[in-house]
This record gives sequence, structure tokens and C-alpha cells, in this order.
Amino acid sequence: MQVPGLPLALTQPLIVGDEVALKIMLDLTVYLVGPTERTFEYLVDLYESTCPANRLLQFKIAELPLWSSVADPMLTMHGRAAADAGLRRPYFEATRRRIRQGRAFEAQYWDGMEIDVPRGSWSFNCQAMHIRDEGLFAFARVLLPLDTDLNVLLDTAIAIAENVPLHSGHGGLVFVYEPLLLEDAFDAIYTRARRFWGVDIEHMNGTLPLIRNGIKGVNWITMIGRDFASAPEIRAALGNLGESDVTVAQRKQATTLVAGPHPVICDQNRPDSSSNPYAAVANVLAPLFLTEHPDFPGERFAEKGNTMGWIRRFLDPAGWR
Repeated sequence: MQVPGLPLALTQPLIVGDEVALKIMLDLTVYLVGPTERTFEYLVDLYESTCPANRLLQFKIAELPLWSSVADPMLTMHGRAAADAGLRRPYFEATRRRIRQGRAFEAQYWDGMEIDVPRGSWSFNCQAMHIRDEGLFAFARVLLPLDTDLNVLLDTAIAIAENVPLHSGHGGLVFVYEPLLLEDAFDAIYTRARRFWGVDIEHMNGTLPLIRNGIKGVNWITMIGRDFASAPEIRAALGNLGESDVTVAQRKQATTLVAGPHPVICDQNRPDSSSNPYAAVANVLAPLFLTEHPDFPGERFAEKGNTMGWIRRFLDPAGWR
């Protein structure tokens, strides 16, 4: 099962100068509780079991900000000691130490495919930032090519919902941008997002510090952790989804809601009933939505001041039209 054919107006990359600034891909993002070292290892194991072997090529950590080969890794002092001891993935040993010490960390995998490669890339990103007086805020994110079997995304979400403590998460279609061209990319995202409501907008610096307060919104896959899911109004609402074409999977660590059989773009130029499951999920989870969020980058989001309009688009359509 793959994403059905998408219009050129959405899949056409944005070119700035002679560089690709924006495209769309598949993603799954989860906002983590913790994580513990055990959770981190589980997430890495899960990604390695999913990613094609020929795409598991490079890694990056906070101590070594340049990408390094998995097959011939550049190692820190602790990484060399881990390698001598025969530990798996010695290149992530510095990350494990940071997790044990309750510090910010970064651990990434990437297949080396740049944003201008049409088919798209495979990547895994697990990071935590530390905010003074508030502690750690962590996420894990997987990006996949558009032609990836959607069951990969679903199976990964269900596995995480069973095994990984989390606040919330979401997965489906997403705008992916070149950070060095961020302003141009987000101005284009603004225009495309006004038409295509089913594509997620990611700006982790703005969202991550808010993850304990509520959910950013909904996508094809929406995940809510145990604390959010246990709210009486949410438990009651989940039971009222009825014939909404939303699949609900309750697992040990999170409840996963899947809006329809596959991701849809919710094209406002060609309105139909395909967005109804997304709206159904949004209405069930309405009490959990964030009530504030910094403006996304770019002049257009700042000028219009309606980043919250985008977040609440399935709850209050008029606020984003």
C-alpha cells in the first residue's frame, strides 16, 4: 500500500537559485517521555529493522557534528572504549552517556541522499534539548521516501505505541525543507498548506518546548500518550468515533488513531469527503490541542499571524481559509 497519486502542484519541488528548498515526504514524529537509555536502544533497533540495509550508511552525534560512515565510523574516546569492549553501535556510546547523565543529546542516521534526490531519503533523528528550569524535551523522527509501503509507517507507529513512553506523535505526509533556505521554504509552505491541509508542517524548535502542554494537531496517524489518553473527556470521545473511518489502536504506552486507509492531501481546491476522518480525529482530541504556538518561520506566517489557524484547521476551518 502506497500513497495514491499526488498532484504536481504539491510534489513539484521548490527551487531557490539552483537548489531544492522544499519537497514532501513521509514522516513519523513522536515526542518522547524521557527517554531512558533502554528506550533509545529500542528506537534505534526498530529503525535498523525497518530501514533497508543499503540505506543505513551514515550517523551523526552531538560530539561529532559531521556525518560519519557506519561501516568505518569516526569514534569518540568513549566510542573507542565501547568498540574495544565489543558493544553494539559503539558510535552511539557518547549519546548513551549523555542520556544516563540527563543531558541534551543527538543521534541520527541518514542514507546520504540530499533533498534534491527525487525519490527521497531514509533518516532517523533522536534528540533532546535541555531548557533551564524545565528539563529535557525529546523527540524521535523517521523520514521515508514517498513510495515507501505505508505499512512501514503504520507498523512503526504501533510498535512505538506499545513500547515507548511518549506524550504524543503524528505521521503521514510532511513538508521537508532545506534549513539553509528556511525563509523561502516556509513562504512556499504557507501557500501550499493553505490548499493542501493533509500535509504536516514541521518546525521542531517552536513545537518541542510545548509538547507537555498538548498536541500540535492531527495527521493521518495521530498518537496520544497515556496521560493525555486517560483524560475522562478523551476516553469518552474515543468511544464516539462510530462510523468515522478512523481506526483506534490502544497499546501499552499510547493510543494510535489512523484517519482512513491512507494519507490524503485534503485539497481545498477540490473539496470532498476524504478529509472527514482527519476532522473526526481533531474533534475527538480537541481538548488536547495547543492553545498557543510561536509563528512558523518566513514572512507570510509572521505577517498573517495565523500559525494557530493552521494547527486548528480541522477544528475551525474558517481560521485557516
